[in-house]
Amino acid sequence: MKKLDKLILRSFIGPLVLTLFVVVFILLTQMMLNKMDEFVGKDLGLKVFSELLFYFSINLTQTALPLAVLLSSLMAFGNLGEFSELTAIKGAGVSLLRALRPAFILTVIITILAFLNNNYVVTKANLKAYSLLYDIKKQKPSLDIKEGAFYNGIPDFSIKVNKKYSDGVTLGDIIIYNHTGKTGNNIVTFADSGRMYSILNSRYLMFELYDGNRYEEIPKSGRPGGDISDFIRNNFSHSKLVLSLASFDFKKSKEELWANHYYMKDIHQLNADVDSMSLGLLDARVTVFDDAQRYFGRYFRDRVKMPPEYVVRKQYRDSVQRAKQKADSINYRDQYNKGEGEELKKDSIEMLSQIEKNKKLSFSKQVETISNIQDKKIQTVKPGKTFSKVNRVKPQSKTPTVQSSLKTLSVSEINVDSIFQNKRNQGQGLRFALSETRNIKNKLNVQTSRLRNQELMITKYKIEVNKKYAQAFACLVMFLIGAPLGAIIKKGGLGVPVIISILFFILYYVMSITGKKWTEEGLVTPFLGIWGYSLILLPVGFFFLRQARNDARLLESDFYSVIIEKLKTRFRKKSIPK
Repeated sequence: MKKLDKLILRSFIGPLVLTLFVVVFILLTQMMLNKMDEFVGKDLGLKVFSELLFYFSINLTQTALPLAVLLSSLMAFGNLGEFSELTAIKGAGVSLLRALRPAFILTVIITILAFLNNNYVVTKANLKAYSLLYDIKKQKPSLDIKEGAFYNGIPDFSIKVNKKYSDGVTLGDIIIYNHTGKTGNNIVTFADSGRMYSILNSRYLMFELYDGNRYEEIPKSGRPGGDISDFIRNNFSHSKLVLSLASFDFKKSKEELWANHYYMKDIHQLNADVDSMSLGLLDARVTVFDDAQRYFGRYFRDRVKMPPEYVVRKQYRDSVQRAKQKADSINYRDQYNKGEGEELKKDSIEMLSQIEKNKKLSFSKQVETISNIQDKKIQTVKPGKTFSKVNRVKPQSKTPTVQSSLKTLSVSEINVDSIFQNKRNQGQGLRFALSETRNIKNKLNVQTSRLRNQELMITKYKIEVNKKYAQAFACLVMFLIGAPLGAIIKKGGLGVPVIISILFFILYYVMSITGKKWTEEGLVTPFLGIWGYSLILLPVGFFFLRQARNDARLLESDFYSVIIEKLKTRFRKKSIPK
């Protein structure tokens, strides 16, 4: 039996390695073609491209491995069936399940390794790949001064060359604007001809200019657009201008800037983030409910009650806030009692004395103002009339105000229409009500969109958690489809197995994309959306396994003709009257 296991494993491992590299290469080529416009003309070098391709190859293994398992299992057992080796194995009394066992055990190991790869290796590769891709996007294109157009790729300089000769070095009719002083177009150089080349290992760009003029205007204030104080003109027959090309150097940014994205986190980190975001979402919902109770107090007080989980969370938040305030007061008292008491007492005494002074000062100003008003009133009194009491202070009425009266009344007892009996009050009330309604609507819309964004982010994190498991489990599902199907079709090589593998992979890919989209739209749960294609294809694999054990001929025309004849016979029996 060891020879049989070696035969099965040898026929399975070889196609697996080959197809894995082929599939990764195809997917990598397709991805690079989509991003080709971001790489062209930037002179990045072979090292940067090799590093980027390596990291993205690791990223694509989580997609390529299920397809490689499907294709290799189809090829391996198709070859065994085509050369009658599978028939000889069955003739020796070995069942199909026993023949599949070594390859199945290897696939289980591959599934475990695929999960570890998705959870640990791919996350690190994603961090390096996407940070490197961002740096490539920021990288400037290589120096390319075109004829008859201004080139602004070098910082603080604008260069125009009206004639470029075939050697790529000699130039004609050159204009160079110097903006290093940040004073506008106050420094400009004209040259009849010149030469352009790089020096010091392409770190600097040298311009040798011939037969030209340099003009410089110096403003009085040092700012662009101001009055000109000096004008300088220089004629030259030969001049050199050296420009730094440091802005074209490739610089790597810090990888920590992307470490918080969910592509760069493992399952433990994702679950921790989901828990914290779920608490934040619950707090946001409690806040929205409190605001709604404040906006629509009468409606919510009588009809809507806060859900129990909101009540528990609100009580917890309030208790934490009270405990924090108590702790702050205790800390303040401890500081007051420890050595800082004298200074605090001194500060508090000075503060109280200052408050008393302000009160006295304000009170004296009020008395002076009232006395001035009284003097004016006395001067305007007609003769013969006297006032026994001036500036009589009326006692405050203890009768309840309108607002307090309304609070004690029910909705049915309040005559709201009485407010609109006056036309002026009617217009003011309508404008105020409209303004308040718009403000409430805008606040609720902002809060609702914020809640939806938080829910979508939590959903994306859950999708990423389930993908790490589901993409690894897809290897096992693809083996259960490919191995029995290869034993049924009995065709090896790269013909029929490749066509069948592509069909199943397209089905797998479309279902995975659809499930992810439905999950983000809230139509299904993250588990069902990500695991749906595995749950659908797994029964298909068991069906193929059952057919392979029974030596069914699914891809032969005789098999389907027999089924059609059986169906015709059954319908004929039903159509004959008894």
